[in-house]
Amino acid sequence: MTQKYNHGVLFYHEHSGIKNIYEGLGEVAKSLTTICKHLSIQLSEEEGNIITFCKSIKSQQYSDDVDIIFILGGDGSVNELINGVMQHDLNIPIGIIPGGTFNDFTKTLNLNNDFRIASQQITKTELKSYDVMKVNDRYALNFVGLGLIVQNALNVQDGNKDLFGKLSYVSSTMKTLVDPVKFKYKLKVDGKELSDESSMILVANGPFIGGNRIPLTDLAPDDGYLNTFIFDDQKFNIFTDVFKQRDSLNWNNMTKGITHLPAKEITIETDKTHKVDIDGEIALTTPLNIQILPQAIKILTLIEESANN
Repeated sequence: MTQKYNHGVLFYHEHSGIKNIYEGLGEVAKSLTTICKHLSIQLSEEEGNIITFCKSIKSQQYSDDVDIIFILGGDGSVNELINGVMQHDLNIPIGIIPGGTFNDFTKTLNLNNDFRIASQQITKTELKSYDVMKVNDRYALNFVGLGLIVQNALNVQDGNKDLFGKLSYVSSTMKTLVDPVKFKYKLKVDGKELSDESSMILVANGPFIGGNRIPLTDLAPDDGYLNTFIFDDQKFNIFTDVFKQRDSLNWNNMTKGITHLPAKEITIETDKTHKVDIDGEIALTTPLNIQILPQAIKILTLIEESANN
């Protein structure tokens, strides 16, 4: 096989979701060296290291021939890499190898959730451009959320992973937290203002959250639009028809309790300061300004025909 890239850098954390990270690194490296002439394996010892390394790659202090970056990790690690690439205007493609719990965006890339299989699949991938969300002064690839989704993330951090399951879009999701925190909000969606009360607001770029697919058939991470979902906590049966696929034109007619608003820019204000979940990391607080940056990053993607084979 002809190597497509001169120098690839593979970032990893010791505390990833992979049981034996060093054994896993060997299996991943075996695949990546078939597409990279030179592969560097770089440990990220603490949060922020990947962003610092991206800065040194941009200035060529790390090396002057890096032409692709890989990440072996979960959604939080992927988010850190996206921030490093975007903050330092690093015009280099990336490859994502799943190493976490949900690995949401790897599903969008048609990659297997098992890092061994995904690392083999990545040798057959092609580069595809994806949108990125700019959230205040940070960046996100998959979603931004506040309300119930943050409550769930805090419970997961406390070790109670079963409380919200995998954030499944089924009725049990909403029934689990019988007393959700309600908050008043003000939204400006492409200049249109609205206000009300909710228990959760999600702004999605990718179609998968918490390991499950949002049942909006035309939601795409490369269409130049954000997708805002506002949850009415007074209607706890809102997920009972989750398996009924729908598109943007009929969502609000078919779906009780969840309003869908497509937009290119959204501002969110709340009555009190609320924590915000970005791609699985609680990293910001309200208020928020969210903009879509179309086709802002290139990621190795397995085309569906290859994925089916």
